Amino acid sequence: MTETDRKILVLYNIAFTPIRFIERLIHGYGFRCDVKHTREAVQEDYLDAEVIIGQPNPKYLKKAKKLKWVQLTSVGADHVADASLYANNDIILTNASGVYGKPIAEHVFAMILAFNRNLMQYERNRQNGKWSPVLPMRDFYGSTLCVIGFGDIGKEVAIRGKALGARVIAVKRTVGECPPYVDELYLTDEIDKVLPKADYLVLALPNTPETRGILSEERIKKLKPEVFIVNVGRGTAICQEALIRALQEGRIAGAGLDVTDPKPLPADSPLWKMPNVIITSHTSGFSPQNWNRHAELIRENLSRYVEGRPLLNRVDFNKKY
Repeated sequence: MTETDRKILVLYNIAFTPIRFIERLIHGYGFRCDVKHTREAVQEDYLDAEVIIGQPNPKYLKKAKKLKWVQLTSVGADHVADASLYANNDIILTNASGVYGKPIAEHVFAMILAFNRNLMQYERNRQNGKWSPVLPMRDFYGSTLCVIGFGDIGKEVAIRGKALGARVIAVKRTVGECPPYVDELYLTDEIDKVLPKADYLVLALPNTPETRGILSEERIKKLKPEVFIVNVGRGTAICQEALIRALQEGRIAGAGLDVTDPKPLPADSPLWKMPNVIITSHTSGFSPQNWNRHAELIRENLSRYVEGRPLLNRVDFNKKY
């Protein structure tokens, strides 16, 4: 690789490991590539970087005076979407929207269908060698699926919900055309109209000041007793204490939580022992195909960056996504 003053710092982690492939991907664009594990990178690694690919440490960004563009390997950007973290005012921040939507949508329906078909209780029965029907069961077909947050993840959930025969309602922040796989489309300030309709409520929201606590205690009270809530966005979107009370009192049917607040979920949380709650460790986005999608996005954005064209998935520092 030709040495140059232009440097790309690649910060990899467990989910982002094909290092030699990254170097080949970058080769030919006029940059030298410095690869570091995220946990092992130090402040000096940031100093001369023009581009960072991966998950930077916010406390080192102010020292990166040559930095112009950060390509995250996550969809969530709130941890670095603060202009005061950077030395330059014209930083371009892009996220990995489009990489995780498909596996997360599959995870959503794994939770919903496991709940509907009582698979958690069947697994407990299996461990005890017990053959016994677990009834009643629920149908997803013909139900109403409400998706709060209509980015890449929300859209993938809506597409699959429609394919499985649900009436799909979506809630998004901005006005837009209603796609064919959505039956009703609402704006965020109309969320209170949507909640009472939901048999299944899926939250796929980023962490922003507007989304924190959006499913408040008052809003949980608007839900049907039969509702099953799935959260695959950020744990801060739900008032967790209110959720626990509603589950304990039988005011909602159950929940599938891939994210919690706090995260990790403390071992003494009542949620762990609730038979109608499914908990996964913020792993809904994991997929062996993610790297292929990452590579396609990085390749396209790197080409656009070098040519001076607008980059895909640019994060708005005011909106935090």
